Amino acid sequence: MDRNIGGTIDSANGGGSIQTTASGISDSCSPETGVQNPAHAHHAQDASRYSNSIQMTHDAAQSPGVGLFFRKSQTSHFTTVVGRLPDFVTIGLITLEQAEHYFSTFFDGCHHYVPVFDPGHDTLQSVRQRSSLLFAAICTVGCRVVCGTDSHQWRLLNFHLKRMLGSVMSCPASSSLETVQALLVRACYSAERSLLVASAARLAINLGLPDAYDELIAHMAGGNVFSDGASLLRRARTWLHLLVLSHILHVDAGDMLTFKFSGDPRRARIILDSSDATVLDRFLFAQVELNVLRANIFASLSKRVYEDEEDILSVVRDAKIDIDLWHGDWERILQQTANVPAWILVNLRVQKCWATTMALCRAVRTAGVENVDFMSPAQRSILSMAKASLRLHLQTIMAEPRCYLHNLKYAMDFVWAKCAFCYLLLLKLCVLLPEEDGGGGDNNLNDDLIACGAVLSRELGDAAGGAGMTGISNSTAKMYLQLLQTGTEKFARALQGRHEHEQTGERVGSDEALTVDDGFRKPADELDSFVPDQFVFEWDFPGLTLFSSSTTGIGWLDDILLGALNGDGDFYGLVAPAGEMGDVDG
Repeated sequence: MDRNIGGTIDSANGGGSIQTTASGISDSCSPETGVQNPAHAHHAQDASRYSNSIQMTHDAAQSPGVGLFFRKSQTSHFTTVVGRLPDFVTIGLITLEQAEHYFSTFFDGCHHYVPVFDPGHDTLQSVRQRSSLLFAAICTVGCRVVCGTDSHQWRLLNFHLKRMLGSVMSCPASSSLETVQALLVRACYSAERSLLVASAARLAINLGLPDAYDELIAHMAGGNVFSDGASLLRRARTWLHLLVLSHILHVDAGDMLTFKFSGDPRRARIILDSSDATVLDRFLFAQVELNVLRANIFASLSKRVYEDEEDILSVVRDAKIDIDLWHGDWERILQQTANVPAWILVNLRVQKCWATTMALCRAVRTAGVENVDFMSPAQRSILSMAKASLRLHLQTIMAEPRCYLHNLKYAMDFVWAKCAFCYLLLLKLCVLLPEEDGGGGDNNLNDDLIACGAVLSRELGDAAGGAGMTGISNSTAKMYLQLLQTGTEKFARALQGRHEHEQTGERVGSDEALTVDDGFRKPADELDSFVPDQFVFEWDFPGLTLFSSSTTGIGWLDDILLGALNGDGDFYGLVAPAGEMGDVDG
């Protein structure tokens, strides 16, 4: 006779789920077979009678009042307090006119980075009526653009918004779609972005937002007529943007990937046939496809141990092809769509350059070699491709009418970080790989880079709303602008030092490197060691830790190590005797 010990097996699921039940374990069962042992059963019954008699005696000895106090209470001593969230206008933090100004400013450009809204549905009156939290989040970001993060007004709104978020997160049962949207708005403009996105994901799953996407896909694929299409699209749109942010934080900030797309994300394009789809939905769906692709490339490179260069080169080639195909597809889709803003096409080109550069730099990181002087020709070739992609990135954002740079005043923190990083990495690669530009044109290209740095600093300063560094009131913009200016200055000094050495006929990295003047080495060393903490601890952008020992003054050590690796017996000036090397003829 079969007995179930310690659990029940769900036979309907093929034994897949086991529910553990502690009461199913009995001393009267044999531990090996689960078959009842008569002797054990007899002792178990005696023990049970003895235990029951003790319990009855104990209960009889207790007074009725004592027994009453030890009964399990049907009600808890604690209750959840669900307070009504305040309205910024009602409590007097801002006037209605200010709220209208901040709200409209948000929808002038900030919503490009949080594409979860429908302008026809999400009006000020509608949002304010549906969710005080979402209304507060939108107004706070709008105030950030208008007044800056150093203003008293923004700090006041930001303080009260944090209090509201804390109240909502402590009672998730009262959450709604607008709660998730408010968390996403906050995440794009906050250093606590990872925690906010994780919290939004948990709430979204509880609210069934992934199911809304699946239901919408099923309706569109079946050609069904359904009345709640606009509602489903709002929920699906929010879930997809949440997926985009989680993938960005996974690839570019080192977060763990908690959920991912199953199947081909291009199937989501069928939703664009809906009459409720907006132009911004096309931009959102392009981001979904790109970031799913980037996560797959990241996973492919992370699983590999750098042993076979052809294997890594194959991954790089496939990644470049996939990114190019993504860009070509969406460029055609958007060009065939009416009333597409110019900034969307520019952003697509920028994101293509970014995705390509990151894939190439991560491939180099896989090798574990950061000194370019020790890299193989294949690794240096990958870096050269990254350098070309960064030049295209700079040309794209600097091209007139520079709508990308002008819109940076609305941009999320991640975009500011990308913009500064790409320029700094380009400067470093121009120093580490000077021969890749070829001939005498190298100096002209570098001079152009310095000039572009000056224009970029001015444009970013204007986008941040300040005249000069002291006039910038956006702390994020000020931080990345300072990094960009510092990098440009170090690059200019390194070029000047190299130019002076070329004029005197000295060649850095030769046998005379020990006596070469510090005029070139020190500035180049400063640029090599310039790795801002923001790109190490806040973001995980590869590339800035690359260096060259020939520019940092230890090229003589490279020569010794390379000689030893190539089998040279003269290592640190010690020549091994021929007999010890196994040469009997020596």
